[in-house]
Parts: sequence; C-alpha cells; structure tokens
Amino acid sequence: MKQAGWAAFAAAAMMLVLAACGGGGTVEDKPDLSPEAERAARMAEQEALYEAALAAAEASHGAGEPAVWTLADEDTTIYIMGTVHLLRPDLDWRSDEIDTALAEAGTLVFEADVSSQEAAREMMQFISTHAVFTDGRQLTSLLDTSEQAELQAALDYLDYPLGAMQTFRPWYAAVNLSVLQMKKDGFDPSAGVEQVLEREGKAAGKDFAYLETIEEQLGRFANLPDDEQVDFLISSAESVEEGSEMLDVLVSEWEDGDVAGLAALMSNPDMMGSQAVYDALLKERNQDWVPKIEAMLDAPGTVLVAVGAGHLAGEDSVIALLRAEGHEVEGP
Repeated sequence: MKQAGWAAFAAAAMMLVLAACGGGGTVEDKPDLSPEAERAARMAEQEALYEAALAAAEASHGAGEPAVWTLADEDTTIYIMGTVHLLRPDLDWRSDEIDTALAEAGTLVFEADVSSQEAAREMMQFISTHAVFTDGRQLTSLLDTSEQAELQAALDYLDYPLGAMQTFRPWYAAVNLSVLQMKKDGFDPSAGVEQVLEREGKAAGKDFAYLETIEEQLGRFANLPDDEQVDFLISSAESVEEGSEMLDVLVSEWEDGDVAGLAALMSNPDMMGSQAVYDALLKERNQDWVPKIEAMLDAPGTVLVAVGAGHLAGEDSVIALLRAEGHEVEGP
C-alpha cells in the first residue's frame, strides 16, 4: 500500500473512537440459545443501549460549535480541542475560537504521526508483525458459526471478499471494516480535522509534536486477548449497516460542542462493546497523555492539542483527569 494509504488507515483507526459507538452490549453465552437467538438478543440489547444513549444526548446541548478548552500558567497557554479524524468534505466546522487557537499556537500536538515517511515505515512494520497471523491460522478459525455469519453479512454489505481478510487478526479486521464502511458512506480522511490543521500548520511553519507512537496506539488493540478482539470485530460488524447514521449523530454532537452528549454516546464501556476495548481505546491512553500535557506547561509559548473528541468527554476524559490533578481548565 502506498504511503497515503497507510496514513488513511492510521487516521481511520483513530476514528474508531467515534466509529465504535453503537457496537456496545454483549450477551453472556447461554447454552440453551441457538446462535440465531443469541445474535437477536445481542442486537436487542445493543439497540436498547444505543436508544438510551441517544435520548440522553438529545436532551443535552452545546454552545453551537466544537468545544475548545484552555489550560494556562504565567507564560504558557495550551488550547485543547476535540477532533473527528474523518469527515464529510462539505462540513463547515471552523469557528473563531478554533481559528484563534490555530493562529496563536507555535506547536500543534496530535495523537500520533500518521503522515511522514518514518510513520509509513513504522506502520508497515507494525502491520506485518502485529496485524496478521504468522502461525498459519485464519480469521474464521476464531469465530463460531453465528459470528462467521455476522462477519459475512457485513462483508456482503460492503462488497468485500472474506478471503481478503482471512489472514487478519480480529482487531485489524475490525479496523478495516470501519475503514470500508466510512469510505462507503462518504467520509474522507483528507477532510478530517487533523489533516486540515496539519496542512495549515505546515504552510505557516509551525512545529509539530505527538502524544504517542503508532505502536503505542495500535499496540493496545493488538495486545487484547483473542476473545476481546473477536468481540470488537463482531461489534463492528453488527453496526456496519447503521454506521453512517451513527457517525452523523456523533459528528453533529461534536459540531454542536455537546460534550455531555458525546459522553453519553461513546465515552463509556457499554457503548464501546466491552470494558477492555473502552480501556484500550480511551481510558488508558487518556491517563498516559495527561502527564505529557502537564509537561507542556514547563516551556513558554502557545500550544494547540488536537485529539479525538471521545478523549475529551466523560468521567475518564483528559479534561476530567487534568482537573482532578488540580489544574484550572477553562471550557465546558
């Protein structure tokens, strides 16, 4: 795959912070249920969780534009904004507050470098060692009959052959499902917030920094036990046909600056499918990032930190953790 393809993959992987919503809810194995009945029960539970979260999100409102927070001391200002890594190209999400933060910042801080030549090499190495089976196994060998049917249904909808995924480990297959679904529904990595900010930052001669490496980011998925990876895959497969609707709702909540709505829809284990996926996707990464953001206060200047919106909502968010450490963070 060309470098641009690897960058798109990395951006889409991070977009899972939003795309995973709606895949939540698992039904404990019951020996008296057929695979079909088990799937129906899981889908009913998933629908109930999503409807409850959607009602909570609709009951809350933001300021009408994407949220921006400010953390500052006597000689340092850190702007923090939530992003969406893939967007529809025609969405106008800019605000005066965002433009001011971008103009003032000398350094832009993103989650990970996904666009440089070095990042492309790191991604290729990681995929070859952590994303595909090297022991002769195939993806479907980890799935029961009902799970294979669920995956096949998602692939049929996406018009993608199962054989092309048979060497993928479940977490990587889940990411690819989300990539395919988002592209099918018109979402474009080149329209994502970081891509826009990066282009403008480079044109203005700004510096760039990152909160984690590709291996630190994707390694959290690769290191999940096989059963958790399978849950993640089936969660993604179950939500493929409704993916566009769910993503549009989430983008709308982000665009409105409705942090409480985003928290209800995504920043909790139920909506992420399992505690393990929630921890790997959000909680553990947030905990790792907070000391790095705090350290930015040691150097004078202005910084703009732009990370996936899911990391800035809910009780385990970067914002909540910074405030728990005693920092005064202005914003919602």
